[in-house]
Amino acid sequence: MNEQLRFYIALNGSLKIMRGRSGSMSTLAEHFTGQTLECLTGCRERPEVVFAAVAFDGGYRTQDGGQTWEKVLDGDVRTFTVDPHDERVVYAGFGPVRLFRSEDGGSRWEPLDGLLQLSDEVKSKWTVPGQYRGIQHPHVRYIFVHPDDTNLLFVLLEHGGVVLSRDRGQTWADASSGISYLDMHLLRNYPGSKERYYVSSARGFFRSDDEGGRWRRVENGMPWAYTELYSYSHEWLFLPGDTPRMILAEGKGSPGVWRREARDPQGNILLSDDGDENWRQASAGLPEKMPWMPWVLVPHPIDAKTVFAGMGDGARGFGFNPRERGRGALYVTRDRGDSWEPVLTDMPSILTAWVAAE
Repeated sequence: MNEQLRFYIALNGSLKIMRGRSGSMSTLAEHFTGQTLECLTGCRERPEVVFAAVAFDGGYRTQDGGQTWEKVLDGDVRTFTVDPHDERVVYAGFGPVRLFRSEDGGSRWEPLDGLLQLSDEVKSKWTVPGQYRGIQHPHVRYIFVHPDDTNLLFVLLEHGGVVLSRDRGQTWADASSGISYLDMHLLRNYPGSKERYYVSSARGFFRSDDEGGRWRRVENGMPWAYTELYSYSHEWLFLPGDTPRMILAEGKGSPGVWRREARDPQGNILLSDDGDENWRQASAGLPEKMPWMPWVLVPHPIDAKTVFAGMGDGARGFGFNPRERGRGALYVTRDRGDSWEPVLTDMPSILTAWVAAE
């Protein structure tokens, strides 16, 4: 790393701000002690602006590269998305399920309560595992703004499925057909397409060719392909190239399965160069038996071939405990996922992260 980068690394129970340059890392600050961050995301044009969703506490913004943070939203904020068309537009998702938008970079917010006008039949799917009912609530997990159409939004719910708006959040439709277990994680479109999408979930990795009208699983070559309990997929990216490469983080089952079976996540990083037809496991530079789940994949802000993977054996979902620090590591690939090397080892569990240019 000859360039200078700023790393926002959410550990289980704190946020660490670090500077990386020429292969060395130094700690600048630590914030949110004893809390769990669900999401970190920032602005590319103004890299000093970053948003943090802190579970059960609120949404925060820094405008000075992580030195200070201000609360911009109260409540159980679980995710932020910066509109790729206009970085003044920011979306925030909550638990219980609710969606807000800011048009001024996060200072003032308006509710998009058209989401709550979906039918009772659709909203009946918005639930949580039985042991957490009455304790935690279903929440917005991810907000997707189509890179070619600012009006086209997808929202993923945990648990609750996929919902779609074509009018910038005024009206919504359910787009979950074909997905039986509605614990959703992350959605993206195939580059250049407004019809073809992929979505990761706690039980399967899915593709739709009709704008979410119908989903089917595409897991050929995955270690636990098409199984009911073990095909757990989380964050993933498209990387540019002659053929877009897909890079996917997965584990052997969800955190609940790990606890029941008293084992580690057995995570993997998977690659596909043929648009999901075949998957293979990335192994060069990674532990032969990886004890962590790759929770977050963060692209380098400048170099399209470089991706950082934050890993950990802790869970940020239902039942997490910020006092259980766990174990984790930060890895990097500079060749689109073919080979990896450690950046930070012997870390507490890394749950999410963001990397910005200095």
